[in-house]
Amino acid sequence: MTPIKNCAELVREWVGYTAENEDRAQSLAEKWCFKYTDCGCSFEADSEGIRVNGYAEGSDAELPTYRLRWGFSIDEFNYALTLADKDGVAAWEECNEDWD
Repeated sequence: MTPIKNCAELVREWVGYTAENEDRAQSLAEKWCFKYTDCGCSFEADSEGIRVNGYAEGSDAELPTYRLRWGFSIDEFNYALTLADKDGVAAWEECNEDWD
């Protein structure tokens, strides 16, 4: 597997899209992590790597951050995003469970 060294490589490996530049690739990764996960995960990237977090609307829970340093594989990214999404879904379900 080819190590991922930037957002352009990430979106190409993840969804097969070739972004015009790094800023566009990061913007797309942010959008897709939010839009195409059950809980609306957040995505951030910097010179060190990436961070993904789950999200649970209506919850004050601090959800774990999954950090990957550049050089990670697409499998490592997918695993981190899956964990973040599960965290967000669990927090949302806990916050919104029926108390009747």
